[in-house]
Amino acid sequence: MTRLKTEWVDYMIDGMADYNRLLQQKTGLDLCDLAASVFHADKDMLLRVGKGKKAAVVPVTQGQGVIGSFSEAVAAIIRSMGIEAVVTEGSDVEGMYEGWQKGCSLFFMADDDRYIGLNAADGKIADNNRATAAGFIRSLEALASMAGEDLQHGTVLQIGYGIVGREAAEILSQKGIDFVLYDKDRQKLSGVPYKVAADRKEIRNYHYILDFTNEGGWLGREDLAEDVLYASPGVPYSMDEEAAAAFEPRSIHDNLEIGTAVMLAQCLL
Repeated sequence: MTRLKTEWVDYMIDGMADYNRLLQQKTGLDLCDLAASVFHADKDMLLRVGKGKKAAVVPVTQGQGVIGSFSEAVAAIIRSMGIEAVVTEGSDVEGMYEGWQKGCSLFFMADDDRYIGLNAADGKIADNNRATAAGFIRSLEALASMAGEDLQHGTVLQIGYGIVGREAAEILSQKGIDFVLYDKDRQKLSGVPYKVAADRKEIRNYHYILDFTNEGGWLGREDLAEDVLYASPGVPYSMDEEAAAAFEPRSIHDNLEIGTAVMLAQCLL
């Protein structure tokens, strides 16, 4: 996962109600609805399975250490989905033990390389890379549906073929969605079993875009079709300020929420 900065996540601590309102306005789904639908379930089922469960978010000091507000933001996301969550006072193994002692069966933790959710009672584990890919594909499907469209009847341009991008390409292929890959690093696309866009100029030709890059401000308004539907977990965000403002009603972007929500759903369902 991309190493987050405090300023990229601290808005979530008190901002989940506003986030859910905007997500529902754009997609017809709140975070709980969206996460459940990734697994062909609904919100009621997710809440029923999660009833009485408690999550511990465990700070991890390994590597570059704890990211300020990260654990609190994860806990806020989980609480917004109707599940009790605590941030442990202890870190690492001590934090896991503390969470178990407090009656938690769900654990969320991240180091420099991986962010996971664990259902210690049922033996289920969720990886943020896969969950983020699945969540943003579902987000684009929902965005299209709100516009009276079906992703199955179009072609998606997937930008970025890194860790999350590889997961996304596999999911798109499994779902039978037609897609084309673009990555500015041509070596990443060498030998891939998917269709590939020749250069950056082709981005503007696509109505549906999934963006899994993590370079900020490299996409301008002129790079995108005026009717684009766009979903991206990229941190930092690819669109520059002008493009972000122009396409905000037609785009889904967040730094942590959708991936974490899908992880929680995967741990429960």
